[in-house]
Amino acid sequence: MAHPPLSALSAPSWDDLQIFLAVVAHGSLNGAAKALGQSQPTVARRVKALEAALGVELFRRGPNSLELTEAGKAVRRAASPMGPAAAAAAQAAAVHRPDPDAPVRITTTTSVALFLALHAGRLAQAAHPSEIAYLTTRRQLDLANGEADIALRTYQLVGADHLVARRVGAIAFAVYSRDPEPTAFIGPSEDPALSRQAAYVQRIAEGRPIVARIGDTPIRHHAARSGLGAAFLPCWLGDSDPDLVRITEPEGDLVEDVFLVMHERARRRPAVKRVVGALAELFKRERAVLTGIRTG
Repeated sequence: MAHPPLSALSAPSWDDLQIFLAVVAHGSLNGAAKALGQSQPTVARRVKALEAALGVELFRRGPNSLELTEAGKAVRRAASPMGPAAAAAAQAAAVHRPDPDAPVRITTTTSVALFLALHAGRLAQAAHPSEIAYLTTRRQLDLANGEADIALRTYQLVGADHLVARRVGAIAFAVYSRDPEPTAFIGPSEDPALSRQAAYVQRIAEGRPIVARIGDTPIRHHAARSGLGAAFLPCWLGDSDPDLVRITEPEGDLVEDVFLVMHERARRRPAVKRVVGALAELFKRERAVLTGIRTG
């Protein structure tokens, strides 16, 4: 290939770079053409145009093979991040583009999500015609970048730009068992996020064996119901199970405040505003259940 002077070279087309990356990924012009929904001659022509724009050969062409040249390998390394970057750019733009039909995404822990599931019908009515997507994780999703619309968290945010938070209620925890005098205990997992709970169970056990460590709340609940041992559970769940008795009382840091957090931008969506109102009303109405207050 005759190399044009540097002054004659033009910036490569992103479309041509995408085609180049598809050829590399599929190992042939035909494979790339099928994946892209284009003809093989079109793909070959665009690769040639890219080589002309860059002034280098990207492939060594054999009778039935394509092999990247050193220049081709360098271009692949440089161009590979462009795909994820383009997707990230589209996602960033979507965050700022109003979409009244998008789901209202709520991120929270399993304990809170289980409680919300009991009232999912009322929350769905508030969101209608949008859907609600429940994102159950202890990971802090990025509200500013649109990973979720509403977060229900058991800690107060400090110094977070453009995030608004309000305390909507509290959730209490205690130890429950089939046997009023349990001989064994089920501890939360060794996950650092649950270390305080694990330490509490260890203290309550007073030397009695920890027969299992289970991080997932529904599984821990079922294990306690089976008679495996006493387990640390949210009060709303343990108190609702007639097969379990509460053997400790929620106190101190076993009663956790619940904060509703969202980005200022999310408040502009009518569906999000309605769901926020429904959540606040739900936590207020169910305050006694959530905090383990016995009635009657």
